[in-house]
Amino acid sequence: MRNLEGEMTNELSDPLQERTFQYQDSLPPLPVPSLEGSLSKYLDAVRPFATEQEYEATVENVRSFQEGVGQVLQQKLLHRASTRRNWLEEWWLNTAYLELRTPSQLNVNFGGPAPYLEHCWPPAEGTQLQRTSVGLWYTLQYWDLIRTERMTPHKAGRSGLDMDQYRMLFCTCKVPGVTKDTILNYFKTGNIPALMILINVLVQITIFHSTNK
Repeated sequence: MRNLEGEMTNELSDPLQERTFQYQDSLPPLPVPSLEGSLSKYLDAVRPFATEQEYEATVENVRSFQEGVGQVLQQKLLHRASTRRNWLEEWWLNTAYLELRTPSQLNVNFGGPAPYLEHCWPPAEGTQLQRTSVGLWYTLQYWDLIRTERMTPHKAGRSGLDMDQYRMLFCTCKVPGVTKDTILNYFKTGNIPALMILINVLVQITIFHSTNK
């Protein structure tokens, strides 16, 4: 089996050096792409799917947009960007996730149980409890690294990258609504139970001692 514990140790940050979220407040704001650059990329994306006549019509529409309402909308984007660090985040979260009325499990959240270890640890009768225990233990180790901010922050060269999504990795749920869902997050939860389903019975298990270990 792979040395998962060793790989997880590589994620540890020196307690005297960097913390997982220490660069969040110093990250630069999300830039607004230029109108010309956005339209150029749009035309590049359209080109393979359009006939010559369709493409020429699209180019004309893009030119009209760029010289007209596009300028107005670009200024509104620039104004929005001047009042917040990430002008896109709220729109993306609401439109692409919370207001989406299709099932999340298949259409949005692709993660979940899968045969990641079957090549080196084939499933066998009577090993379900063992496999569940090992998976839970390593999952909790990772949760603890994030909760205590001991996971090394990701970087591009010497520049820190945004780690905010790691706060949502655990202790987070999406509460269904009629037209828009809501996210509940309890990042700094001191202790969490494990909830297991056994023959249609929900069982809650305490997984940390009073010392949070």
